[in-house]
Order: sequence, then C-alpha cells, then structure tokens
Amino acid sequence: MKNNTIRNSIYQRTISNALERIQHTDDIEEAFSDVLHDVLNYFNAGRVSIMASDHRNNDLQFCVFEVVAEGITSSMTGREECFPKHRWWYDKLERDECVVVDDIETMTWDDPTARQLLESLNVRSHLGVPIKSNKVAMGFLAIDIIDRPYHWTDEDLLWIKDLSNLLMLWRRLQLKRENIALERNKLHKVLTDMPIGLCLYDTTGYISFANDKALKMFGVKSIDEARQFNLFKSTLLSDDEKRRIREEEMVDASFTYKYGQLPFMQQMADDDKRHKVISIMARYSKIYDNDGMLKSYLVAYIDKTHELNNAMRIRELDEIISMTADFAQLGYARINAVTNTGYATRQWYKNNNMNMHGAKSNISDFTKQLHPDDRKLSQDYRNAALYGLQRTFNHRVRVRKDEEGKEWDWLQVYSVVTRYEPQEGCVEISTITQNVSRQVELEQNLVAAKEKAEETDKLKSAFLANMSHEIRTPLNAIVGFSQLLCQDGWDHDERTDMMRVVNENNELLLQIISDILDLAKLESGTMTFEDKTTDATYTCHSVAQSIKMRVKEGVEIVLDCEAEKCEIVCDSNRLKQVLINFGTNAAKFTSHGSITIGYSCPTADRIRFFVADTGVGIEPEKRQKIFNRFVKLNSFVQGTGLGLQISKELVTRMGGVIGVDSEVGKGSTFWFEIPKKKG
Repeated sequence: MKNNTIRNSIYQRTISNALERIQHTDDIEEAFSDVLHDVLNYFNAGRVSIMASDHRNNDLQFCVFEVVAEGITSSMTGREECFPKHRWWYDKLERDECVVVDDIETMTWDDPTARQLLESLNVRSHLGVPIKSNKVAMGFLAIDIIDRPYHWTDEDLLWIKDLSNLLMLWRRLQLKRENIALERNKLHKVLTDMPIGLCLYDTTGYISFANDKALKMFGVKSIDEARQFNLFKSTLLSDDEKRRIREEEMVDASFTYKYGQLPFMQQMADDDKRHKVISIMARYSKIYDNDGMLKSYLVAYIDKTHELNNAMRIRELDEIISMTADFAQLGYARINAVTNTGYATRQWYKNNNMNMHGAKSNISDFTKQLHPDDRKLSQDYRNAALYGLQRTFNHRVRVRKDEEGKEWDWLQVYSVVTRYEPQEGCVEISTITQNVSRQVELEQNLVAAKEKAEETDKLKSAFLANMSHEIRTPLNAIVGFSQLLCQDGWDHDERTDMMRVVNENNELLLQIISDILDLAKLESGTMTFEDKTTDATYTCHSVAQSIKMRVKEGVEIVLDCEAEKCEIVCDSNRLKQVLINFGTNAAKFTSHGSITIGYSCPTADRIRFFVADTGVGIEPEKRQKIFNRFVKLNSFVQGTGLGLQISKELVTRMGGVIGVDSEVGKGSTFWFEIPKKKG
C-alpha cells in the first residue's frame, strides 16, 4: 500500500505543474507528459491515455495523448487514427460516472464486449474518468494496469477527476493558444467560486490568494485585509499542528472560529460569548515548483457547523428513541429477504437473545433462535413475501432464551414488505418486535386462575349438595329415633340401641357443623391459635382414646411414641384436631388390622406426628388431590370432605408441612411435621 505522503506529494506536484504551466509557458505537451508520467509512476500502470471525441463525427474517438511503461504497447497499435466509440464507456461518461474496473476477472459485466475490449489490450484493472466541457463529456482520461488487479479508492477518483478537469483546460489551450488568457480566467473563476474555502499561503505563512468562499467564511471583506493573517502565527492552530504543516505533505485539522473577529484577532482561550462560533475543518497541503522546491501552502476550509449541529441533534434524537424502545422493549429491523442482509436496532438483537457484536450478530441468524414450530411460520412468510403473495405478518413467536432451548421468550412480531423490487434484487421487509413474555405469563396465570375458579365453583356446588345430604342424614336419624323413644312399648335394650344411634348422629352433626365453622374461620383469617407447652405423648394417648369407639370390630389401636414424655409448644387443641381428623379417616377405611398413632423427632427442633392404618389405601392419582377442598375419595362414606383440607391449613399455620404415603390394598400413613417450639 502506498503511503499517503507519496500520494499527496504527486498530487500536489501535478497541481503545481498545472498552475505553473498555465501561468508561465505554452509548452502544453511537455506538461501533459509530466503529469501523465506522474500518474503512470504512481499507479505503476502500463498506460495512461487521454481519449477525446472527434468533433467531425461524434460516433468516433481518437487518442489525444498517451504515455506507456517500458515494454507495453500503445493502445492505438493496430487501429486507425479515429475509431468507433464504445457505448458502454460513453454511456457512463455522459452520466458523469467513472468507469471503475478493479479486476476484470472478478467483475460482473452487464456488457461482455467491454471486457473483451480490455482483454484485447491485456488490461487487468482500468479507470476511466470523464473529461467534460460545458457539462458535455468530451472524452476521458484512462489508466490501464496490465499485470495485477487494483482497488480504486475515492481519493484516487477525486485526484484523477481534478486532474481531468485541468487536462481539459490544457487540451483547449493546445487547440486554441490564442485563448490562453480566457482559460486562465476560467480556472481562476473555478477556484474562486468553489463551494469550499481555498487559500494559498507563501512559504513564510502569509496569504497570497483567497477565493470568495474563504473570505466570506472568515468574515473578511478583502484579500488585502486577509493578508494581515499569518498561518504560522495563528492562535487557531497548536504549535504541534504548525510543525506538522511545515514537515508533512498533508495535514488535517479542526478548530472553532468566532465569526465577527478577524482571523488575526482570534484567541484560542477567548471565552467571549458575543460572537457566533463556527466549526471549521481544514486540510493543509504543499505546492511545489518545477524544480521540486516548496512554493506555497494550499489550504481548503470547510464549514462543518451545520453538519455537526445536525449530527448532535440526530444523536440526541437517536438516544431518546433508543431509550423509549428499550423501555417498551421494541426492536426494529429492516432485512432484504433476497440477500438476507440489512440492519437492526440494539433492542431487536436483545429481543431475539442475540449478541449484536458477537459471533451471532448476522441479522439472518434470527431464524435459528425461533422455536421449530414458529420457525416454519417465519420461513413461510418470507417465501410468500418473495413471490409477492403475502405483505404482512402478525404473530406471537417463541425465541430461544438459553442455548439448550429449554426456556423460551415470547415475541409479538409485526412485519410488512416496505419495498418490493425483485428485479433489482430487493424485497425489503421491515419488522417490529416486542418482548411480551410477561404478558403471556399473566395471560396464562389468568387462564389457570379462571380454570381453578371454575373447578372450585363446581366443587362448591358439589359440596353444598353433599352438605345437604350429610346434614339431613344425621338429622333424620335424630328426629326419627327421638320420636320412637317417645313411644311406649320398647324394652330396655331397644331403647338403649335407639339412644346410641341418636348420640352417634348428634356427634356426627356436631362434627359437620364444626368443620363448616372452622373452614369459615380459616377463610376469613379469624381463627386464633393459643400456643402453650404440651406433652406430645399425652396428646397421642388422648387421640387414641377418642377414636377407639369409632373403629370397626377387630381393628387394633396402637401407640408408637418415641419417648414417655416430649414437651412441645403449640396450640394443643389444633394439634389434637388434626390427629383426630387423621384417626377418624383411618377408622372409616380400615376394616381389619390396626391403626397406629404416634410421633418421632427427625431433628432436635422438629417433631413428626403420624397416623398409619392397614386400610384400603389411596390410588396415586387421587393422592395428589386428597388435601384439596371438598374432595371425597368415597362418596358412600359419611363426611364433608373438609377434614383433610382443614388439617392442611392448620398445619401450615403452625409452620409445618403435611403429607401422605399410601399403597393401594396395604394402607396409608398420614403425617405432618411442625417445629417443637415457635421461632
């Protein structure tokens, strides 16, 4: 790669030669040779030619001037003095476009004959820059590189364009030497009217020329006033910048300038707020004479105030938009579905759980992040959009949250085809995405809550129907047998049996009413707990005595307490209520074997109570619902279906956990574990 110093030296030398020839000599051919040889040497090219239209026949062209490297044949070898124009070249030139061929081997040609022409000249890389007069393409400057490809940069094009403009002036001077003065005036006018400020400084730093744009930019009325300013005494530049201007071929610098003060009055540390401040970018380069001696410094000034202000406003607006998009979790992308290229905002990458600057930053990789089912939706839309069959896409899709694909985020995706030009290789799709994972979660929770509420409502209805039956059953027994007791004629044993039935149904009715009242208290939060020291062993004995009368004949009550005495702190009534609920259920479903009541201490600070039976057992699918409200495993057995649910609530309030272990046909063990003492 050539260094910028060489490039700028040749560039400035060619400009210097041009200006020098225009002012001091009529030997235009020598100037052409010097300039074109500089170009030839710089690019290490095979040929540098100037082609022009034949004014007698606009369909023909001829070679005005050409320089070639050693061992390279002229482009005119085997041709007539005038030869037909190639329209591919001149169509571009007339549109003020350059013909740029970095490598004929890799370039895509819309006109194969253009490649054939370059191959016939053994050209590998080519640049053609239009030479215009009065906005009409008069010909072009051509650079042919024979032995290698070459990448033509914007700087190359700018330089050769400038050179072409000057060469056009030289060509006209060669044809009409009597118009030299007129052409000089035109060149001066070009420099004067250029949209950038141009100044020439002599070797001591004083201005020798300034165009109108430069005078206006600095608020100077005349060139005489500007001559008071010295480049190397300026407070606008640092000492290092001044040193670099003297030593280097080209220097770029930026500074702020207080419009309204003359250049030589500017102070770098001046805090005067009365003057408008503008931002200026300057490029300093050197101009040499024919002997290679420094003649002057050429400086181009550009007022960048408006662009900088706009850039600042755009940055501020972009920050506001980005902040808003981040808050709303809105991402935006624009993708060409033909080439899978485009651009996207930071939030778009974030929504897709992609790293904007990492290995997955390719914008087309977003489909890999989608759930397989949703990926097909996206691909179907893309294919339909390519053929113009579908314009919009509005769906919720799942996007991978982790590498394993075990967790997924939800995105609301809205896409629309904003540009459909398949013949130009462009089907542009604009997409807005929003992370709606939280919304989906809330919706799912609402659906689950609705289903649970509906299920609870059904259970309540069943519970109320069951309560009607459960309450009427003992009441009917109580009323019926009470009426019978009032009649004469019953012997002692018969009356005793009737009184026993009445008493059992009294207890059952009281238990039903008690369960309903306890449930109401638990739901309203009014149930109280009175903690005191209680002997766990005594409590188990007491519960065993309470359920002894309820067990079926042949069923044994067994106590299994870990110690003769174990003091704990809890509400003894609630503790006993849970154990009695367990024991009562065991008595209902155990027709033989035993019911064991007891406790163990798995840790020093916790105690585990249990009631084990040898009854029918519980099926696994019913085991998960057994502590739910209104659940009865056997509708033919008396009871409200509230005992176990109440027990669960009581144990939870005491800071414990509850559970059941069971095997069908072998029995069940209901247990709960609570702290020995309140924390």
